[in-house]
Amino acid sequence: MKEQELNIKKLSFTQRPIPIPADYRPMYKIALIVLTLRLCCRAETSNLLKLHLFSWALSSDKNISKLRDYVTSNFQTDFSVWSIEPALNRALQYAIAENICEVVNGKNYKLTEKGFKFYQMINSDTELFDKEKSFLNFIGKSKITDSRINAMSNQWNINYAEN
Repeated sequence: MKEQELNIKKLSFTQRPIPIPADYRPMYKIALIVLTLRLCCRAETSNLLKLHLFSWALSSDKNISKLRDYVTSNFQTDFSVWSIEPALNRALQYAIAENICEVVNGKNYKLTEKGFKFYQMINSDTELFDKEKSFLNFIGKSKITDSRINAMSNQWNINYAEN
């Protein structure tokens, strides 16, 4: 069809609301960050890679099971890689802007007093984030340390990145 045959004089678009899946909503991600910092991080402080690991794990039951199996096998099962997601990075920026967490030592994220109050609000609701709280409480503060995450990352580099 030729351009002259269309005879279009004006185009217009109407913006329609589109539901955003919960796992892409900043407030949902911020709540997961707060839960992770409080329940799984010593001094409620974490590096970015650890936050991405937990965000990945909490994104599906399959991932929760995979990380749980890895921990219960004393880190002996195969655990290859987890995803890095931009939605978590954006949520961290919002959390910092809202003083829910802060950057310490130029690279780690720490829960603030306001973040702790947000945690208390989340934790007081027994139905909210039930599955996530259960999993994060199972992991606790000592099972997956920063050195463990670095070892996991290095193992992935040895097995996959150098091939």
